[in-house]
Amino acid sequence: MELINKKENIFGDDIAFVEQYDFSTANMSEENRIKAITTVASICYQNPKAVGSESLYNRLLAESKGLPSSSFEFVPVFLTIEDVKKINSIVNKEKVIAYSFEFNVLKFGEMIEDGKYLLTNLRALIADVGEYAKEFYNTPEECEIIKQYFKVFLYKVDLPIRSQMVRHRVSWQELSRRYVSGERVPFEFYISKKMENVESFYYWTDDQTSVYSTDEVINICLNHYKQALEQGVKPQEARRIIPQTAYTQIWGAFMPKQLDNYFKLRLDEHSQWEIRQTALAMQNLIKGEE
Repeated sequence: MELINKKENIFGDDIAFVEQYDFSTANMSEENRIKAITTVASICYQNPKAVGSESLYNRLLAESKGLPSSSFEFVPVFLTIEDVKKINSIVNKEKVIAYSFEFNVLKFGEMIEDGKYLLTNLRALIADVGEYAKEFYNTPEECEIIKQYFKVFLYKVDLPIRSQMVRHRVSWQELSRRYVSGERVPFEFYISKKMENVESFYYWTDDQTSVYSTDEVINICLNHYKQALEQGVKPQEARRIIPQTAYTQIWGAFMPKQLDNYFKLRLDEHSQWEIRQTALAMQNLIKGEE
């Protein structure tokens, strides 16, 4: 999958960024599907060598109680009305889904081009038709249409901003600090202008006082984390001591209405400054793409 452009230094600290990627051809072939899904997963597990790995793809294919990982949502699927009718016939013939009150491709998709086509994702398609998903690859012409509507971004932001972002019901995949320890990939931290000069006072005795800056408090927590790892605590437990100011990386894939809603809420002047910077960066990247 192709990096289109990058907006760096969005928080003014030379760390935070937003990148835009082109995933429009991810459903042209099985090889492209594997590359797209493992590209997303490689960020989550911080393993660039995993890109294109069939073994990782197959593991992710049945990760969620028999259903694919949410990384499969990053493969956009373009369906015609005839394709939807074909899905209906497969479902009714094979009974591959336990609940048929609504197709997943419809539930997690969006009609585009004045309702002529359905834009959905591979995870939804597999949930509906299982192994028959291999019958629904997209053509180069269809991928050109997908490119106009399906937008994928990779963000590097702090944890509180990530928490605000994931309130939006879009497709997300995040760097896993459950598996990726701070020893393998060191933590980085965002200190806002309002927090950088804050000092806290601790009174040990009547005549002894300690003063800690924000940096020093972070270092205390980081040292505690390292001590936990050295004492055999797993990263998934030790991470609890890491301050919220830590950076993470997170993928986001947007359908048109989801993107419009993100811009509507996060470009508003009342939005927190940092998340507004993500929306401004996304908007600038999209404009640069045109």
